[in-house]
Amino acid sequence: MPDKKRPTIKTIAEIAGLSHVAVSKALRDAPDISAETKARVRLIADETGYIANAYARSLSTKATNMIGMIVPAVGENVMYSAVFNEMSALAAKKGVSLLLGCTGRSIELEKQYCQNMCENRIGALIVSPSTSEVSHFIGICKDTVPIIFLGGKTGLEQRHCLTMDYYDSGVTAVNYLNRLGHRRIALFLYHPDNNTIRQKLNGYRETMEKLDLKPEVYWEGDSSDTYHAGETLVNRLIRQDSLPSAIWCASDLMALGVMEALRKNKIRVPEQVSVLGHDDLFISAIDSISLSTFSTPAGAIGRKLLEMAEALMKDDGQADTGGMQEVFRSTLTIRQSTGPYIAPSVPGDRSEQDK
Repeated sequence: MPDKKRPTIKTIAEIAGLSHVAVSKALRDAPDISAETKARVRLIADETGYIANAYARSLSTKATNMIGMIVPAVGENVMYSAVFNEMSALAAKKGVSLLLGCTGRSIELEKQYCQNMCENRIGALIVSPSTSEVSHFIGICKDTVPIIFLGGKTGLEQRHCLTMDYYDSGVTAVNYLNRLGHRRIALFLYHPDNNTIRQKLNGYRETMEKLDLKPEVYWEGDSSDTYHAGETLVNRLIRQDSLPSAIWCASDLMALGVMEALRKNKIRVPEQVSVLGHDDLFISAIDSISLSTFSTPAGAIGRKLLEMAEALMKDDGQADTGGMQEVFRSTLTIRQSTGPYIAPSVPGDRSEQDK
C-alpha cells in the first residue's frame, strides 16, 4: 500500500543518501553545496511531490514571508479588490504570501482579523480601517507587527501609511465644473463623517468660497448604501424646486443613484444637470452611463504597498527606523455625464443658477 504521508526533507535525505542538513541547503541553493547535488535533490523533490514548509522555516529563521491585509469590503464596487489583485500577482512571483480579511465595516471583525493574523506570524499588516479610530489595531499589534495604514481615513500622523489626498479631489471638482459655467454646484455626502469625507468636504467648500460661490452640502444615508442615498437627495431637491445645475458625489455609487433619479424624473444628464462621481468603478465607464469621475491609481497603490511591506519585513530593520509615508492623488476622468451649463429655456425647467 503506497505511503500517503506528505514527503519531508527527511524523505528526500533517505532517498538521496544525504543528511537532512545537506538537503535543506541544496533546496535553499546554498553556495557550499555542489550544483550536481542540488540538481539531484531537486529532482527527487519533484518526483516525491515535496512542498517546502514555509511556516516551519519561518519558525527556525525568525523570518516570515506573510503579509496580512484587512479591508472593509471587496468586490467591483470598491478599489480594494484591484489593489489586492495587483499585490497578489506580484507577491506570487516573489514567494510572498498574502492573507486577506474583509470586515464588512465591523470593528469587532477588525479586531478579530488583526488578532488572528498576528498569531499567524505575519511580517507586516496593511489596514484600511472602517473609521478614523485605529487604536485597536495599534494595541493588538503593539511593537511586534508593523502596520501600514491605507486610505484617507488616517493620515500622515501614522508612522507607516499610504494615504489619499482627497482635499485635492474637492478642489479639482469645483474648478472643473465652474470652468464649464456652473455656479450652483452641490456636494452629496454620506455618513460616517470620517477623514476621507472631511477632506472632500474641505476641498469643495474652500474652493467654492474662493470662487465666491455658495457651498451647497447635502448629507444622506451611510457607506453601506450610497446608491439610494443619491436617489433620495435628488428627489428631495426636486420636491423643493432647488435642483442645482451640477452635483458632485462622494462616490460613484451615489452618483449612479443620482443619475437614475434624474432619469426617472425626465431630467437630462448633462444638458440639465451635470453629475460627477469619485472612484471610477468599472460600471462607470459603460457607454450607457459614461460617468465623469475621479480615478484612483489602484495598480500603483498595490505595487507601493507590497514594496513598503517587504521593506518592513527585512531582517535588518532599516526601513522601520524613520517611517514610510506615501500620498497619492486621484485623477479626473471626463466622460459624458458632465457638460457646459445651459440656461433653462423654459421657466421652471431647472432652478436658476443664482437661486
